[in-house]
Amino acid sequence: MKKLILVLMVLGIQVGFAQNIAYIEMDIILEEMPEFQKASDEIDQQAKQWDSELQTKFETVETMYQEYVKNESTMSDATKQQKQEAIFQAEKAANDFKDEKFGQEGEIMTLQEEKFKPIYDKIFASAEKVAKEKKYNFVFDKSAESSWVYTNPEMDITDDV
Repeated sequence: MKKLILVLMVLGIQVGFAQNIAYIEMDIILEEMPEFQKASDEIDQQAKQWDSELQTKFETVETMYQEYVKNESTMSDATKQQKQEAIFQAEKAANDFKDEKFGQEGEIMTLQEEKFKPIYDKIFASAEKVAKEKKYNFVFDKSAESSWVYTNPEMDITDDV
């Protein structure tokens, strides 16, 4: 009987501690940070520049192909082969540029990491400070991608962070 009471007390204490949970809404915090908007604008500007360069490269490939099709009947086999190779190389260069700038390990990802990491670090440090001050054991991000079904607004520390 004593063991049962002890187990119930320990479980009761653990449940009590488990309720020291809070959440933040990262999107709201980011909207309030001018440095996030500035970083986003810089990334967007660079992405637009690279996208413009990419469009030009693919337009060049299309022009080369249209010219090839238009003049194909008058070309020798050697000239056809040479033009096909030039089109292939131009298209490969355009695709390589696309991967270099926008691929999974492309420069846009590196730029985002460089610009956003200090901002996220600042948010996380602030969230940690608030959590320690208010004695929360866990702080979660209630973002659009999360699967929270219900959150108590009293546990929202977004404004504090």
